[in-house]
Amino acid sequence: MVTKMDKTDNTKQPHIEESPSPYYEEDEINLLDILLVLLKHKKLIYWMVFIAAILAVIISLMLPNIYRSEATLTLRAEDNSNSINGLSALGGIGGIVAGQFGIGGNEGLEKLKITLNSREITKRVVGKYNLMPPLFEDEWDSDTMKWIDEENKPTLQDTYKLILDKLLSITIDKDSSTIKVSFEHEDPDFSKTMVGYYITELSSMLRDEVLLDAGEKKKFFEQQLDAITDSLLREKIYALLAKEIERETFAKAQQYYGFLLIDPPVTPDLDKKVKPKRSVICILSVSLAFFFSLFLAFFVEFTHRIKTDDPERYQSIAKELKFWGKRNE
Repeated sequence: MVTKMDKTDNTKQPHIEESPSPYYEEDEINLLDILLVLLKHKKLIYWMVFIAAILAVIISLMLPNIYRSEATLTLRAEDNSNSINGLSALGGIGGIVAGQFGIGGNEGLEKLKITLNSREITKRVVGKYNLMPPLFEDEWDSDTMKWIDEENKPTLQDTYKLILDKLLSITIDKDSSTIKVSFEHEDPDFSKTMVGYYITELSSMLRDEVLLDAGEKKKFFEQQLDAITDSLLREKIYALLAKEIERETFAKAQQYYGFLLIDPPVTPDLDKKVKPKRSVICILSVSLAFFFSLFLAFFVEFTHRIKTDDPERYQSIAKELKFWGKRNE
């Protein structure tokens, strides 16, 4: 007789006890504690932000308004169909650079930029129009027409640094093949005048360069005509001489030699200042003051807790700071 016995599963599953995860209540970032610290030092935060806002407004209002005048230039590319031997593109830096030196396009714009940013053109502009007094008006006595401190009066190097590093800006737009000349100053009329001076002097420098080169070649060709008797060779020299005469003619005939003035400089309106950005100054000042006040509030609270909970460590830190301060005296 088969006796049915209840089979019991003696296989016991091991009981795995979950160990509690390390949890340290004192290290928990408690938003309530942070709020309490901020509320505790709310006067510090408020006054720091308030004082920073007042100082930012006062300082920004004391800063002078800066105005910018600008002009837009492009290369001149003329084609003189009546020129001798098919001479073309005379009368502009586009013709000079592309035709005479094998350079064109954006490289011509780069030459204009280099010329405008050169110390030579600044020296010519400042010397020709006597611009040292208006550029350094704080150091100039308009009553006596002398420098306030003759021993430490501004030099030409100071002028280069002021104009080329701060006031004058030359930018190239390769997409439109234009170059923009801008000048910033407290006086809007002076900023416009300076842009005009640089444009005029740029044209003068380019014109002088071509006239000098053409004059030297003319002199050489004339000497060759006196020495050569061959009629065919003399005819070729006459053609070259005529070419240089034509270069001179184009150089003298144009108001702006080497470029076209697309957009002349104008006097900026008094409400069209470019600097200072007073609203930006105030916002940044308040923001920095706010974050610094938060840092200071937590630092003060941290120092207070060390002093209260761990006075020995606090005394050690204070002693080390005093010792370090004495060593630096």
